[in-house]
Amino acid sequence: MIDTTKNWFQLSQRQQISPFPNYLSMECITKEMKGVIGVAYREDILILKENIFYAFFDKYDHRRVGEAVLKKVLARPDIFVRFAKKQKVLAKGFYTFLKKNNNPKRLRKISSKQLAALHEEYGKRYKEVYAMYFPILSVENYLFGYLGDYVSKREVDTKKASRYIDTLITERTAMVNRQEIIAALKVCIRIQKNKKWLSYFKKVHPKKIVAKINTDPALQRLIKAHESRYYWITRDYEEPILTYEDFVIRFKEHLRGNPKEALNKYAAEDVKLEKDMASIYKKIKVNKKYKRLFQTMREGIYYKELRKSIVSQTLFLYDPILKEIARRGTLSLRQVRHLRVSEVRKMLVQNKDMTHELNERIKLSVWHVHNGKLTVYTGSLARKYYNFFVRVNKKAKIFQGMPVSPGLATGRVKVVINKDDFHKVKKGDIIVSIQATPIFTHVLSMASALICDGGPGITSHPATLARESGIPGIIGLRTVTKVLKDGDIVEVDGNRGIVKKV
Repeated sequence: MIDTTKNWFQLSQRQQISPFPNYLSMECITKEMKGVIGVAYREDILILKENIFYAFFDKYDHRRVGEAVLKKVLARPDIFVRFAKKQKVLAKGFYTFLKKNNNPKRLRKISSKQLAALHEEYGKRYKEVYAMYFPILSVENYLFGYLGDYVSKREVDTKKASRYIDTLITERTAMVNRQEIIAALKVCIRIQKNKKWLSYFKKVHPKKIVAKINTDPALQRLIKAHESRYYWITRDYEEPILTYEDFVIRFKEHLRGNPKEALNKYAAEDVKLEKDMASIYKKIKVNKKYKRLFQTMREGIYYKELRKSIVSQTLFLYDPILKEIARRGTLSLRQVRHLRVSEVRKMLVQNKDMTHELNERIKLSVWHVHNGKLTVYTGSLARKYYNFFVRVNKKAKIFQGMPVSPGLATGRVKVVINKDDFHKVKKGDIIVSIQATPIFTHVLSMASALICDGGPGITSHPATLARESGIPGIIGLRTVTKVLKDGDIVEVDGNRGIVKKV
């Protein structure tokens, strides 16, 4: 049973997501994490209702872990650099394992015991990756607060202080969409220099462009190389990847403009960022210790994105195995994603019928992990916990969250849950979402602000995307998607983390 007298708070909220592999994360944050950083959470709760999840932690447990990790970060500011090196080694082994075992034809020939063993091995490797990620998740807000206090003592103007912090924690290498655009622009400059290649992109239909490119091995290799580096950037657990044709369309768009000029603009922004950082360091007299800690924060942001790239790619590579499990169990992929790892063996080898239980989990399920042990609740008990944890005040007009990108904006609300809603957004709108992901990049270029129910911290996707887009951003608002509707006018204060319905 869950102790509802504890001081629970919502750390995160996400859409289009399933228990697998996320419940594995919730398990290892209470167990395997300790082997990485010497401390772990005691318990956590994952509530899933029709592909929307809510993650809850005990406030005091979160503080205990966060403060313990902060001490370790202050003692070893290079901690995320060291973790990144280890993570890359783990990733290499993970990719090799999946590529060796994800051939659909081979999968059909192996036994059910072997298939279950592959699933168990995936869970083990996934936990190794995530156990090393949780130190940044647990410490990011505490380190951000620590650095924020330091800046605030040197700059009393809160707006300036917000801008300074925003600049000093900006890490462009963690902005994956930006990195992809820069790499694409470099390819487009090469295309422009070759009249034959450039002529291919004058075709109107993308399929005709692809057909012409495929007759030219040199250009095909160039685009294939780009695809292999960035195909995963839109994959967010269950989102689709970018295809070869998608990249061709992107290149065509870049070629309509001036790729060299665009590339120079990005380079100028990087130079300006370095100068702005140096100017702020000098203006508020940041000492050597704190310069290193701001760098640590930036390294943590990069490290978090590194973890995301590993998970996105391994999930894609794992799809054939998951599909084979679904085929043998005569289940849908959605049903399979609601299985615990241990239940796959029971279903495949012992012929246990999980259909009813999985359908109940899809409707509503509560996944409670206490000291590494998982209990799943469905039915009336799950409804009881859902009603307790997910409360909504429909009459609310003021919302308080975490400011992650400074600035002020007033505009018309557009509730954007997934890419099917992108068409609604017009220039100057306020995007209201559960959790913005990299697939939101283009639509954010039209928005005047981004506000989200979810987002676990300053290094989360919506935080990074808002800063990358140069718009005010607030996360952790919990209920704005349930209260605000398209057409509402709101004021967004990205300096203080406040949203007001006008």
